Amino acid sequence: MKSVDLRLLLSRSGSRRLFFVSIVAALIWAATIVISALILSSLIVSVIEKSTNSATLLAYLACAWIFRSLFQSAFEYWCSLQASRIKAQLRSEITSTLDAFQNLSASHLSSLLIKGLNSLDIYLGRFVPQLFFATITPIVVITTIMFLDPLSGFIAIFTLPLIPLFGALIGRYTADSVAKKWRTLGSLSQYFEDSLRGFVTLKIFGRHKSQPARIAEMGDRYTDETMKVLRISFLSALALELCATISVALIAVSIGLRLVDGHIGFTASLAILILAPEVYFPLRNAASLFHASADGTEAFAQLNEIAKQRRVAVVDEVIDFSSTSAIQWSEWSVDIPGRARTVILGETVKSGDIFFIVGESGVGKSSFALNLLGVNNQSSVMADGVEITPERRTSWFKSVGWVPQNPALAPGDVAHQFRTLSSTISDIDIEQALSRCGLEIGELPQGLATPIGFSGEAGSCASGGQIRKIALARSLITNPRVLIADEPTADLDDKSSHLIMNELRKYAAAGAIVICITHDRSVLQAGDVIARFEKSVNA
Repeated sequence: MKSVDLRLLLSRSGSRRLFFVSIVAALIWAATIVISALILSSLIVSVIEKSTNSATLLAYLACAWIFRSLFQSAFEYWCSLQASRIKAQLRSEITSTLDAFQNLSASHLSSLLIKGLNSLDIYLGRFVPQLFFATITPIVVITTIMFLDPLSGFIAIFTLPLIPLFGALIGRYTADSVAKKWRTLGSLSQYFEDSLRGFVTLKIFGRHKSQPARIAEMGDRYTDETMKVLRISFLSALALELCATISVALIAVSIGLRLVDGHIGFTASLAILILAPEVYFPLRNAASLFHASADGTEAFAQLNEIAKQRRVAVVDEVIDFSSTSAIQWSEWSVDIPGRARTVILGETVKSGDIFFIVGESGVGKSSFALNLLGVNNQSSVMADGVEITPERRTSWFKSVGWVPQNPALAPGDVAHQFRTLSSTISDIDIEQALSRCGLEIGELPQGLATPIGFSGEAGSCASGGQIRKIALARSLITNPRVLIADEPTADLDDKSSHLIMNELRKYAAAGAIVICITHDRSVLQAGDVIARFEKSVNA
C-alpha cells in the first residue's frame, strides 16, 4: 500500500478501527494456522504409529477448524459492515456540500457515488484487512518454521520477497490501467450527459443520428480498458502462483533429502510442509485482491479528495427575516483573470427601494448576487443588523426570492414549477402571477400543462423568454420580503422588459426590498438608486 493510501485511510475514524481490528484478527488467524498445522502433523504421525491419542488429536483438530471457520465468517461479516459504514460516511460528506456539485459534472459525480462507492466493498471489506494478514501471517509462520527447522525457515525468508516484487512490478501497470479506465468512464458519462442535454440542438442541425454510434464507440473504449486490466490481472495470478509453487517445492525438496538421511524428524517435516504454503498464500491472496479492488483504490482516492475540500456542515439557527426593513453589505471585490480587480462599495438598501447594481458582463455581478444570498460569504451581509452566516442561511432563504441569470426549472409542467413551493397554490394564483410578469396563459401551448424540460431543453415547449417570466413569477408568488433578480430582462423584448421593470418597481413600492443586477442601462430611470462595479485603485 502506498503511503498516500495509508494516510487517506488513517484520516478516517472508521478506517482506523478497521486497521486495529484487522491487526488483532491477523494475529489470531496466524495462531490458528500454526496450531492446526502442529495438531494435523501430530495426528498423521499418531495414526501411522497407531498411537492411543489419535482420537484426542482429532477432536482438537476439529475444534481448531471449526473455530477458524466461525472466526473467518464473523470477521468477514464485520469488515463488510465497517466498509458499509465508511461508504455511508463518505456519501453523506460529499452530498451534504455544494463543493462537490460545483467542482464536478453531475455525470462524473454520479459515477463516483454509485459505481465508485460500490467498488469500495472489496477494497475496504477484503483488500485492506488482507494486507495485515499478508504482513503478520508470514512472520508468525516463518518464525514457527525457523523453530522447527532453521534451513527451511531461511529458504522461506529468501523466496518470500519474490511475490511482493513481482506483485509491485505488475501492480504498477494495473494502477495506470485502472486510472485510465476511470478517466474513460468519466468521459463516457460526460459525453452521454452532454448528448442528452443538447439533443434538441443536435436534432436541429441534423447531427442526432450520429450520436448512438459515438456513444457505442465510447462504450467500446471503456470495454477495451476493462479488458486490459483483466489481462494484467491474469498475468499477475500466473506469475505469483509460479513463484509460490517454486518456493514451496524448494522447501519440500530440502526436507525430503534430509528426512531420508534422518537429519529431521517426521513430525516436524509434516508440520513444515503443511505450514509452507501458508507463508505465501496471504501474499498471493492480497495480490489477487489488489486487482479486484483496483477500482476501489482509485475511487477511494477521488472521493476522499472531494470530501477533504468540503465545507463543514453547520447547524441551522432559526431567525425570522420576514419583516426585514434594510439590507447592508460591506465592500466586496473580485479578481477575475484577464481583467482588473473590480469593487462594489458597501451600501444599505431599505424596504420600498429598488436598488440597481450595474456593471459590464463578466465583472462579477452574479458572484456578488450569491454573496447577498449568503452562499459564498466573501463580504459581510446584514439584515436589520443581523449578519447572514451559514447557520442562518436556511432562515434567510425563506424570506428571499431569487431569480438567477440562467433560470433552471425542474422537468414537469408549468403548474408543477409553482406547486413545488406549496401544494395550496391554485391555478388562479399561478395565472395571476404569470400575468403580472407579462405572460398570459393563452401564450402557452397547453396552458398550465405546458411541459418544461430541464433548463429549458429536452422536451420544453416554452421559449427562453417565457421560462424567465415563469421563474420571476415563481419568485413573486410567495411574496418574499427581499427579491434579488439577476438580469431579469435578458431574452426579453423591449415591451416585456418595461413591463417586468414596472412590476418590480411596484413590488418595491409595496414595501419589499428589490435588488436588480443588470448590464442593460436602458431599464434605468432618473432617481433610481444605483451602485456600479468599479476598477480597484489597488489593481
